[in-house]
Amino acid sequence: MKGSSFKRKLVNARRVFVSGAHSFLRNTWLSAAATIVMTITLACILVTLFASYTLNNTVKSFTEKIDVSIYFKDEATKDQIDNVSATLRNDSNLEVKEITYISKEDARESFEQQNKDDIKLLQAIAQSGGDLPASIRVKTVDPSKLQEVVKVTRQDKFKEVVDKDSYADDAKRTAADRLGNIAKFLRNSGLVASIIFGAISVLVILNTIRMTIFNRKDEIEIMQLIGASKWYIRGPFLVEAAVYGAIAGILALIFFYVLVLGQAPKLGNYVQEISPTVTQFNKWVWAAVPATILIGMLIGVFSSYLAIRKHLKIKAIK
Repeated sequence: MKGSSFKRKLVNARRVFVSGAHSFLRNTWLSAAATIVMTITLACILVTLFASYTLNNTVKSFTEKIDVSIYFKDEATKDQIDNVSATLRNDSNLEVKEITYISKEDARESFEQQNKDDIKLLQAIAQSGGDLPASIRVKTVDPSKLQEVVKVTRQDKFKEVVDKDSYADDAKRTAADRLGNIAKFLRNSGLVASIIFGAISVLVILNTIRMTIFNRKDEIEIMQLIGASKWYIRGPFLVEAAVYGAIAGILALIFFYVLVLGQAPKLGNYVQEISPTVTQFNKWVWAAVPATILIGMLIGVFSSYLAIRKHLKIKAIK
């Protein structure tokens, strides 16, 4: 008896899936519309993840390069400079990551190397005979702590040795802040777009299933009269919506991996962080493919469930 009951359940499940697939094929235009909208939704999610990952890497790369230079007066000795460095390094609140000492000679050599093509500037520096100031370059774990660093070096006790700092005109910090704001804006924009298209997908699938229910009204009544269970009647609609999601997931993945990831390396010359992002997403393909298809199917089944609850009224039959 148990074996017969299990076999009957398998047959019923097969009929539910076949009926759902047939319903998908019968409603060609409605099915295409629902699938296209859901494809756009899933593609938006994938592109948003890709853009967010790339921009986060870009911001992280810039952040790691942010530092502040503390310039010392000509009469400052190496011991006095080391004392300033030790004060900064020993203050745990500053979270100092690295301090690099740059002597007057090193500063001059670096300046000449950076401006080697500007002959007139180098000649003017040579004729003036002036030395560039010694300095220390300070990096912190959290770039926001750089403001605390300069507060320390601007204290009265260091006025005799510290000349100035580069905090006010730090272009890297400004660029990182702007990139962070851009990344946040694009991430939020992508999230909003995904939510909007997701809501549209739910509405389109809901209406598609609603129309399917109305078109099969007579068939549903006959099935109920002959004793079909409520889930045997509802099942095909859930399967139909799941097919929408599965196909949409496959199409979104094709779009993303062929067009987006396929063309992204061409932008590598402009945004260096794109190449590692492409590599990472290619490594994640084993997770991205089933996750995208599953999300599409869940959206479809959820939409279908809402339509069934609202428009498919069936008396419980034992």
